[in-house]
Amino acid sequence: MKNDLAANIRALRKEKGLTQEQLAEVFRVTIGAVHKWEAGLSVPDISLLMEMADFFDVSLDVLVGFTVRDNRNGALAERLRKMTDTQDPHGPEEAEKALKKYPNSFRIVYECAYLFRAFGLMFKINEEYCLRAIELYEKAISLSSQNSDPNIDATTLYGQLATIYMAMGNLDKSLEIYKAHNAGYIFNSNIGQILVSKKEYKEADTFLSYSLVNRISDMINLISSKALCYVGKGDFEKTKDILETGLKFDALFKRKGVLCFLDRIDCLFLTGLAYVELKLKNEKAAADHLKKAKKKAEEFDASPDFDARRERFVEIDESCLAFDTTGETCIEGIESTIRLVESKELLKLWKSIK
Repeated sequence: MKNDLAANIRALRKEKGLTQEQLAEVFRVTIGAVHKWEAGLSVPDISLLMEMADFFDVSLDVLVGFTVRDNRNGALAERLRKMTDTQDPHGPEEAEKALKKYPNSFRIVYECAYLFRAFGLMFKINEEYCLRAIELYEKAISLSSQNSDPNIDATTLYGQLATIYMAMGNLDKSLEIYKAHNAGYIFNSNIGQILVSKKEYKEADTFLSYSLVNRISDMINLISSKALCYVGKGDFEKTKDILETGLKFDALFKRKGVLCFLDRIDCLFLTGLAYVELKLKNEKAAADHLKKAKKKAEEFDASPDFDARRERFVEIDESCLAFDTTGETCIEGIESTIRLVESKELLKLWKSIK
């Protein structure tokens, strides 16, 4: 197995801004000893290696080059992920072998935890695999300083850990983890789900309502961005389809006879539809959309209310504001949308209607 100890000591020393002489003073050895380490002519004894790993703030495996810096580590991690995705029956056995080889590699420990979680929860609960996954997730959390994958952080690790406890029926432990690591309210829906199972409906409704508000906001952003993407590609039929879908989506969460923030969003979608109809040479339809947007905007601006509690199914005690950045008034939002698409034809039509 390739040993990168010499190169690692040299790289870590330079990273600290130390000379060979200064490193020798730190570990109470001669400068000649440091020179031999970095030249690969000798290696420190195990006790000194442990002290060195602590000084450089890396694991012993990383220091000697058997984990993160070993290409075979990456290949093994990818093979484990493939075994997970294909539910290869040899996966658990291969995972245990990998853990013996790289017991302190974050990537290997994480992939093995992910594998045992998948095998433990697929089709029916396998308690043995679930317990092994819990053990490995806890170890992965302790090794997370090695992680270089931007798609993984402590929050995601805790979230995956909590799903195992929930699946095994340990709702209290799952709830404890979700609540303790609910950064950005990412686990609101999971917390609400558990509270419903525990028949704690009032608290559950609060978490679920906040989750709903966030999901509505996410969907609005998604629809808007997809529409602009289609515009950029010149696909105006799909632009029209998704904006109409946006209007239908908003309608699902409006209370009958109650103006809310979603009416303001409707004005933006209608303005987008007016732009599309002009591109499709349907001037009358474009004018109708703009007129409808103007009327709705005037109604909202007459009594603006940004409290998300006016939306359907949102049941919370405290005020929860929804907002966008298109303008202070709804009319300004329409004009901001017109400027965004840079259409002189749409601007001219708006001026004639306004």
